[in-house]
Amino acid sequence: MKKLLMLAAAGLLVTGIQTPASAGSHDAKIKKYVETSIRSWLGSEELHRAVHQQNLNHSGLTANDISVLDQRWRAEKIIGSGDLMDSRMGNDLSTFLRGIKAAAGGVITEIFVMDNKGLNVGQTNGTGDYMQGDEAKWKKTFLVSSSAVFIDDVEQEDGLNISQTSLTVARSNGYSLGAVTVGINVDALK
Repeated sequence: MKKLLMLAAAGLLVTGIQTPASAGSHDAKIKKYVETSIRSWLGSEELHRAVHQQNLNHSGLTANDISVLDQRWRAEKIIGSGDLMDSRMGNDLSTFLRGIKAAAGGVITEIFVMDNKGLNVGQTNGTGDYMQGDEAKWKKTFLVSSSAVFIDDVEQEDGLNISQTSLTVARSNGYSLGAVTVGINVDALK
């Protein structure tokens, strides 16, 4: 048994895909979806350009600046809009991501893209906070490698079984720009 567990762990390290135990039976389907669908748009110029530009714009942010932005986002989330939230929800990247979500036929429930600090760049649905850099979705992708994939636990949301699956956003030369999280309705996978 111990040998089997070691082999399974080694296999996850080799592939760069990290999965919590409760992702379980949906794991193979999610991995297949990552390779056959998500990777097809993950390298798009629209996505890379937006993340790169935000990385440049945010290069001088301090931890205090990030905290202020996160508090501002949370306040805007409560009231439903505001300059910061609207700038991320209404940008070209968010429009691009909404098109991907719509074309996914119910498999994708949300997409949000983060920069090299873990801050929102664009998204289809409004996240609860602006700073994702303190969460596993960013730490287990962007901080790990340019090819990292993190499949989170399956949780029920609005009657659907959803796994937030995250990947590093990287250029073809392996330079990591940020990360993306895709909410996947595991029951809609084939």
